[in-house]
Amino acid sequence: MKNLGYLAALVAIALGLMAIFKIVVNLEIAIGFVTISFGILAIIWTSMALKSLSPGSSLKKHTATFLVCLIFILMFSIWHTMEKLFEWRKSVVEVMLYPGYFFITAAFLIFVFAAYQILVMGKEFGFSAEASKIKNVIKEKKKNNKHKPGLKAKQSAK
Repeated sequence: MKNLGYLAALVAIALGLMAIFKIVVNLEIAIGFVTISFGILAIIWTSMALKSLSPGSSLKKHTATFLVCLIFILMFSIWHTMEKLFEWRKSVVEVMLYPGYFFITAAFLIFVFAAYQILVMGKEFGFSAEASKIKNVIKEKKKNNKHKPGLKAKQSAK
């Protein structure tokens, strides 16, 4: 039954995309509408996820940061689509393009902040030491398997 739901969702998405591309003849504007649609969906799902996470948790903080990035990217997509729709490059001064640049720059700056937070969290919890140990164990197992030709043949047969 779950697979049927996925299939119905895929069919709905495909039909929606076909409708957008039939109604909007300018390909760049049609792609803009599709991008905006998926951006809105991403914001809705991220908002739902944010509500389900524990207050004060680091995952909730990262999700909130991710949501702000999504909002700025959506604003950029809306602005860019409006610029194409109303032909601002031809009819209005190029100053109308600057807000779009602001939106995408703000999104990237927030992503940089989020990446730094993740780096600090990784150092705080010390995952690199465990990852190094795991890597050494894997190397050692590979080295031991090379010296046992019969074992390699048995593993390939599986």
